[in-house]
Amino acid sequence: MNMKIIKVLNISVVLVKRDDNQEVIVFGKGIGFKSKPGDRVNPDDIEKTYILESESVTLDVIDLLRDIPGEFLSLVSEIVEHSESVLKVSLYEHIYVSLIDHLYFAAKRLEKNMPISNRMHWEIQKLYPIEYSLGKHALILAKQYLDVDFPEEEASNIAFHLINAQQIDQNMNQVMLLASIVKNILNIVKMTFDVEFDTFSVNYSRFVNHLQFFAQRLVGDKMLKSDDDEFLMSAIHKYNEEYECALSISDYVKARFERSIPNEELLYLIIHINRVIVRDK
Repeated sequence: MNMKIIKVLNISVVLVKRDDNQEVIVFGKGIGFKSKPGDRVNPDDIEKTYILESESVTLDVIDLLRDIPGEFLSLVSEIVEHSESVLKVSLYEHIYVSLIDHLYFAAKRLEKNMPISNRMHWEIQKLYPIEYSLGKHALILAKQYLDVDFPEEEASNIAFHLINAQQIDQNMNQVMLLASIVKNILNIVKMTFDVEFDTFSVNYSRFVNHLQFFAQRLVGDKMLKSDDDEFLMSAIHKYNEEYECALSISDYVKARFERSIPNEELLYLIIHINRVIVRDK
């Protein structure tokens, strides 16, 4: 298929128009060297072709690549492709723009010995383990493509972009809100029982998973309700300290969201608190 260069973005990346009039970004070592608009591209020089469905996103990528080396597009393309296969979702295409831009400036910060940090590193690592593992894999890819050794905190930054790219109908403010609810409840339990959690234990993982879904139900106003209080009364009698802790959580929810926690939700909190406190000792 014939391709004519529309614009040279840098020495390795050019924007071309194909015979079918579709504009695509092609990458190849030295493909833009001494090239100019109107030149035909030798198919043998093309290493990879990038076709994005969104025209606006494509234009944003083109603008970025005028100043950013094409290796960043190759890196992000592989990160996105691998992440979509693991997550089994199609990520929002704007991740190409946000992640290329982010990684470029992260690399620049590293060059200047400026620290890379993420205040939500712990939350992302524990609450979004799949995305965090994908972020760590992206660091390996970054070493291959850019010869850059990013610190571990950068894995949570990349994971943040992957989380955001799945939230087409949910903005990042809500994602951060859910993480904040989980963190605050964990702190209430820690302070009540004066303990440090074993974050690698099965019971801790189960508790965090429960809190994630609890936070989603709370924000969505879809908390579990039941008219049968027999099990709750039994749990209160057997696990009184855990019940008092659950009431503290209820007070936090009431103050923050002006909502009451139904008895069924209290019951599950009591059970999970007991497991994480007693069995992890």
